[in-house]
Amino acid sequence: MSLKPSMKNVVDIQGTLCLPIRIYFVKQGTSKYMSHLDLMRCMIRTIRRAGVPIWYTEGFNPHPFMTFALPLSLGTAGLCESMDVRLTDSMGFDEVKSRLNAALCEGIEVTEVNYVGEKATAIHSAVYRIGLTAADMGGEALSAALEDYLSQAEIIVQKKNKKKQLVDIDIKPHVMDFSVNTEGDGAVLAIRLPAGNALNINPNIVLKGFEKARGISFERCDTVREKLLTESGEVFR
Repeated sequence: MSLKPSMKNVVDIQGTLCLPIRIYFVKQGTSKYMSHLDLMRCMIRTIRRAGVPIWYTEGFNPHPFMTFALPLSLGTAGLCESMDVRLTDSMGFDEVKSRLNAALCEGIEVTEVNYVGEKATAIHSAVYRIGLTAADMGGEALSAALEDYLSQAEIIVQKKNKKKQLVDIDIKPHVMDFSVNTEGDGAVLAIRLPAGNALNINPNIVLKGFEKARGISFERCDTVREKLLTESGEVFR
């Protein structure tokens, strides 16, 4: 494996050459209930078992260097997750992928290994697909209620501020795009919301606001983050 000419080699204080790579993976099934801290521990154990030569930080307590683009909320599945690491020896992308998949737990699968592209700060929004059912409400009625709620001029919900206090905010300006379709006895909501360092709107806030405003309680809520997008609307790579 060789680095792209435009990429800079990363050298630690001992002069070891570190080759940055990005590992793309999905997190679904029961693994969606794994916290971000547990995910990090899982990845560290997997990398050790797989024998992938990654760079460790210096200091009294060295640990594998890894950074995640945008951690998932607990209970949300992800099809576009990524983790950056640095290799201390050459290893082909396909070999890294196969070694990790052979050692990973159920529900997590590496889909691609490639060069590091954009910085995580380039992430501007996320696309979610949410399957919903509600008590005493069929799919068509639920779809119509969601469509009406998200089409309002204002959508007031409660969100914690930097002081961890609940405040009322209007998220309507931040709903970039949405569509609602009926599927069986439920509805499927596709919605694009801000994500990243500047502003992050969790889809759970939208759904809780809908439940409170319409007096509806969801029986099933399956949330999947399908894409991370840059400000220009391109897929984050």
